[in-house]
Amino acid sequence: MSETSSLAALFSPASIAVVGASRSASKVGGMVLANLVAAGYRGVVHPVNPAAARAGETLAGLTPLASSALLPPGVDLAVVCLPREQALPELALLAERGVRAAIVLAAGFRETGRQGFLAEQELKNTAESAGMLLLGPNSLGLINTACNLNASFAAGHPKPGGVSFFSQSGAMCVSVLDWAMGLGLGFSKFISLGNKARLNEADVLRALGDDPDTKVILGYCESVEDGQEFLAAAREVTAKKPVLLLKAGITPAGARAVSAHTGSASGSPAAYRAAFRQAGVIHVDEMAELFSLAQAFATQPLPAGPGLAVLTNAGGPGILAADACARTRLTLPRPSQATLARLAEALPGFASLYNPVDVLGDAGAERYRAGLALLLADAQIHSLLVILTPTAKSEPLKTARAVIDCACGPDNPEAKPVAACFLGGEGVRPAREALLKAGIPCYDFPEAAVGALSALYRQRGLQASRAASALPEASHTADAPWDDEAVAIISAAHAQGLLELGGVTALEVAHAAGLPVLTTGLARTSAEAVRLAGEIGLPVSLNLALREGDAAGAAPHSGGRGAPFARLHSAGAVRNAFLTLTNRAARQRPEASVTGCLVQAAAGTPQSGFELVVGFTRDPQFGPLLSFGLAGVGSELLGDISYRLAPLTPTDAREMLREVRFYPLLRGVDGGAVVSLRALERLLLGVSRLALRAPRLAGAQFAPVLAGAEGVFVAGARLALA
Repeated sequence: MSETSSLAALFSPASIAVVGASRSASKVGGMVLANLVAAGYRGVVHPVNPAAARAGETLAGLTPLASSALLPPGVDLAVVCLPREQALPELALLAERGVRAAIVLAAGFRETGRQGFLAEQELKNTAESAGMLLLGPNSLGLINTACNLNASFAAGHPKPGGVSFFSQSGAMCVSVLDWAMGLGLGFSKFISLGNKARLNEADVLRALGDDPDTKVILGYCESVEDGQEFLAAAREVTAKKPVLLLKAGITPAGARAVSAHTGSASGSPAAYRAAFRQAGVIHVDEMAELFSLAQAFATQPLPAGPGLAVLTNAGGPGILAADACARTRLTLPRPSQATLARLAEALPGFASLYNPVDVLGDAGAERYRAGLALLLADAQIHSLLVILTPTAKSEPLKTARAVIDCACGPDNPEAKPVAACFLGGEGVRPAREALLKAGIPCYDFPEAAVGALSALYRQRGLQASRAASALPEASHTADAPWDDEAVAIISAAHAQGLLELGGVTALEVAHAAGLPVLTTGLARTSAEAVRLAGEIGLPVSLNLALREGDAAGAAPHSGGRGAPFARLHSAGAVRNAFLTLTNRAARQRPEASVTGCLVQAAAGTPQSGFELVVGFTRDPQFGPLLSFGLAGVGSELLGDISYRLAPLTPTDAREMLREVRFYPLLRGVDGGAVVSLRALERLLLGVSRLALRAPRLAGAQFAPVLAGAEGVFVAGARLALA
C-alpha cells in the first residue's frame, strides 16, 4: 500500500473504537479493552457492544455504544474484535463514519480457501474505497509504548525501548513479547501484520524507518506480495537504521506451511536472500539468532573497525571465540606494545596477553577491570567480549559490575561496543541480570556473542558504503550496446507460440543484447559446414543442432571447451566432424529432430580456462533473479552459485563473482586460468539488462560461457518464453 504516506492514525491515534468490546477476560474484545486501559492509553476510547449498551452496563468504567453508527465522525482507529461474517459489514459502517484506520483481528480469510479469499478482497476493497488504513485481518493487533497504546490481545506490556518488531505471525509477536519482558529489553512497537490485505512489510518498514523511537527493526517474514516495493522500502530504511529479518518457509515443507497459515506463496529462498543482501537487510536463520542480535543492536554502538579483543578467565571458551571470529569479518589484533607492557604489569606472569587475553581461572573482579580498561584504551581494539567461566575464585556479580563500570564509564570514551558471555546457570544468573539491566548484552555461549558483534560491524560497513555514494550506482552503463532486434526476435517467437529458443536464434538475441557471443552459423549439410567454417575462419567448433523448440534448439554441450568437436583446423576435419555428429545422433537419438550442426568460431577463444553458466529466472515476487556458477551439475550439487536481483549495479556484479567458492581459481590460484573479471562483470550487467528489457522472457541460460585470459565468450544459449 505504497500510496499511504502516514500511519499516524494507526500508531498514534487520538481516539479508538473497540468494536465487539466485552467485560469477559476470555473474549478477544475483553482482552483488547483491558490492555488499552492497563497500558494507560491517554486518548478517548469508545467501546461498542449492543447488549451492554441496552443493559446500561459499563465496560472497564466506560459507557458502551450500541452501534458503530453512533461513533463520532473521524475516529482515528477502530479495533474490530468480531468474527469474519460480522467484520465485513462492520468495516463498511466504520468507513461511513470516517474512521481513519482499522485493525481486523478475525481469522478465516484467505488462509482458509476461496470463500475466505473473496471475503478478504471485499474487506480490502472497502478500506481502499474509503482511504482507510487496514491492519490484518488475522492480526494480533499492535503496541506502541511511546503513547501507551496496547491495541492487541497479547498478554503483558513491554517496557519502552528502541526495538520495534513486526510479524506476519501473531504467535511470533506473543513469543517475542514474552521473551523481551523476561530479558527486560525495551520495545517501541509491536505490529502483527496478519494477512496483509492492505498494509504490508514495505509500509511498516517505512513508518518504522521514520520513527524516532525505533533504533533497530526486527521482522518475521513468511511472504512478500510486492517484492520490488519491499526492496525499495528496505533500501531506504537500512540506510538509516539496522533491519533484521527472519524469513520462514525456506524449505518445501516450510513453504507448504506458509500457504496453509496465510494463504500466501513463500517464494524462492534464493530470491529472498538476494533481496535482503542487496537491500542491506541482515538475514537471520533462526529465532535464537534474531534475539541475540536484537540485544546487541538495541544497546550497543557500532564499532569503528573489525578489531575484537576477547578477555577471558578460561582458555577453552577463548579458543571457541577465536574460532567463531575466524568465520566472520572480525579480526583478533595483537594489542599494541604499550598495552602489552601495561597488561604484563597488571596481570599474573602466566596470563596470556596476545588476544584472547586470558586472565586465568583465579581472576577476581579487579583483574577483569584492569584488563578491560587497558584493552578499551587500545586504538587497535574496536569491540570487546568479556567471557567468564564460574570457578572457585571467580566473582561473577562483582565482575559484572566491573564490566558495567568500564563499558559505561570514563574508561570507554570512544563508546566501543562491549558484550559478555557468562557461562553457567544459577551461579551466574544475578550477574547476567545485572549486565542486561545495564544494557550490556550477555550471551550463553561465545559463538553467539561473536556473531552479534560481527553483525554490528557489518552494519557499520553498510552505512559507510551508503555514505560513500550519495547517488545510487547505475544498473548498466549508458553506452552499453543494445539492439531492438533482440526484443523483435523474442516477440516474433512468442507470436508463433514457441516456448523456447535455442541454437543460432538464441545466440542472435544474445548478440543483439550486447553479449559477447561467438560467431555461429547453422549448417544443414557437411558441405555447408565447410563453407561456414571458411566464412567464419578456422579453427571452428561443431556441435549438434536440433529443431527449434526441441530441447531448446541445441544439444547440450559436452566435452572440452564447450563443444564435442572443438578447434577444428581444416575443411576435412570439419566435414568428418559433421558426419560423425549427425550419424551418431541418428543411432543414439532417433527421436530427436536433428537440423544439422552449429559451426562456431574458435579463433581467439580461451584454450584453457573455465566453462561457466550465467542466467536468470523470473521470480513471481521479485522479478528477474540472476545466477552465476560453473557449467555442469557441479555448482548446483555443491550449492556454489551466486544470485542477485535485477537491475544489477556494478557492485552487485563484482560481489556475484567474489561470492562463489571457485573465485580464487578465476584469479589464477593453484594453477587456475586468469580470467578477465571486468569482462565477466560486463556479461552479468548485460544479462540483467536483457532480463529487464525483454519481459516476455521467462528465463534464460547462457552456457557454456568460455572464460579465460583471452576473454569471455557466450558459446550457447537457451531462452524460455513466458
